[in-house]
Amino acid sequence: MHLMKKLWITLKAKIHNNAYLLSILIGLFTTVIVLTYVIVNVVWINGEVRGRSMQPNFYNGDRVFAAPNADIHRGDIIIIDPPGSVENKPFIKRVIGLPGDTITSKNDVTYINGHAINEPYLDPYKAKLKSGQLLTPDFSLQKSFGTKKVPRHSYFVLGDNRHQSVDSRVFGFVSHDRVIGVVKMRFWPLNRITFY
Repeated sequence: MHLMKKLWITLKAKIHNNAYLLSILIGLFTTVIVLTYVIVNVVWINGEVRGRSMQPNFYNGDRVFAAPNADIHRGDIIIIDPPGSVENKPFIKRVIGLPGDTITSKNDVTYINGHAINEPYLDPYKAKLKSGQLLTPDFSLQKSFGTKKVPRHSYFVLGDNRHQSVDSRVFGFVSHDRVIGVVKMRFWPLNRITFY
């Protein structure tokens, strides 16, 4: 009888220890799920590239994480809710002009405030062009929009594939409240993971 009592006490202790361990594991699992949800939906925004407007740097189906409250700089890739979009689908574009900038493009060179800017992200696409073909057709803000400068709290955005991009040349300036986030990472496909 004494042996049975010892076995019962040992069994109760093991059950108690396993229940404690199980409660810790459930707590950890719940914490990981909640943190993942917060990071993916609050700290980071999950976006998908649709179409060919950012090729060859981004392809249709690429997946990205964007920071919704990050500062925006020239050259950043942003997710926007495009003005006048009938599809209600976000676009991914590159910031070319900041508030107060003057922008022109002549002979495939983009000028900001009168100075030519370096756009190395266009080099892979330019290498595929035929001799004499331009990637970025000539334009100016004055001719296109009747204004010389990007308005306050707005941005001028372009797709990297300038021939096949619906961007600020079509829908105009993007106000700051239409910026969903600044792309910080391409996480899909796995063989092209990139941090920005």
